[in-house]
Amino acid sequence: MLDDLEKLIKFIQTEYIEFNKKWQNSDYYTKINLKNNLILDLTENEEILNAVFNYREFINENNIQLLMDFKQFNTENAKVNIRTKAKNSIEYKIKNYIENHENGKVPINKCLNDLFGIRIICTEKIEKDQIAELIKFKFKNLKYIDSSKKNYKATHIYFRQGNFNFQWELQIWNKEDEINNINSHEKYKQDYIKWEKENKGGNK
Repeated sequence: MLDDLEKLIKFIQTEYIEFNKKWQNSDYYTKINLKNNLILDLTENEEILNAVFNYREFINENNIQLLMDFKQFNTENAKVNIRTKAKNSIEYKIKNYIENHENGKVPINKCLNDLFGIRIICTEKIEKDQIAELIKFKFKNLKYIDSSKKNYKATHIYFRQGNFNFQWELQIWNKEDEINNINSHEKYKQDYIKWEKENKGGNK
């Protein structure tokens, strides 16, 4: 299973770099320093906020190709899928950081590090210590976090290329944790949908 994970990580690195080239050459691209600009700036600078949603739109335009690219990693040992973060989820996360994380004085790239996400669900159990060793010895440039809390159990790996590109997130789940993890995601989803209805008068 570790071999499969290593191949996936290498593939994401290549895919990520190629995608960034396309993004920077697209009409959507605005050069924004995602380390120097803060979440708080998104409420005060429309250009920066538009850059976030333009990136999301660009991912959606390329979604079919991305789906095809990652399809090869679906095997009897693992299930791999991708997702683009929902617009209302982005808005809720921005609001949450402004209210609960240093009044939003947090770099954009530290908060919005999951606009595009890849998830691998491993049929053969893989321990977080094994993932840590793999990253330590073969992917020293990558950041990984044990994101487990309450009923959610996962390791997240982040792909980053400089301060002018949004990060990608890889979630690593074990099959035995899938149901609880999905339920945890659904709880978070309910929270931001509730927030949207209360603050925007929406019915979604």
